[in-house]
Amino acid sequence: MPVALWRELIRDDFMRFIDLGHSFDCKVAHHTCGSIITLIPDFIECGLDILNPLQPDVAGMDYTEIKTRYGSDISFHGAISIQKTMPYGSLQDVRMEVKDRIEKLAANGGLILCTAHNIQADTSLDNVEALFKAYKEFGRYH
Repeated sequence: MPVALWRELIRDDFMRFIDLGHSFDCKVAHHTCGSIITLIPDFIECGLDILNPLQPDVAGMDYTEIKTRYGSDISFHGAISIQKTMPYGSLQDVRMEVKDRIEKLAANGGLILCTAHNIQADTSLDNVEALFKAYKEFGRYH
């Protein structure tokens, strides 16, 4: 969907949704898949608190740039690939993806570290275990 059409058809109601959550003193999270880099400024202007996910394996999702440009204004939830790394990666691939996401997105807070969506049935238990080991190894704020 072109950004202009999103703004015309969805933005005002999206902002009302966020305002409603805030009226109850809630932080508001929103799930939207795909390459949403061009919409992040709108999400922030609308008052969104948490963006879920930063989907890997799609165009334009440069985590260093996203964190630098928007990390002080919005929190990020999920960035570990359930389409590529979790089902098809090695144990080391899983470990290194967790390390990479923490290095690029965790500085100064604002990262809820997890997969980009639910872990799927095609993911081995070994990779799930590697994921949690990597969370424990790298997932601490210093």
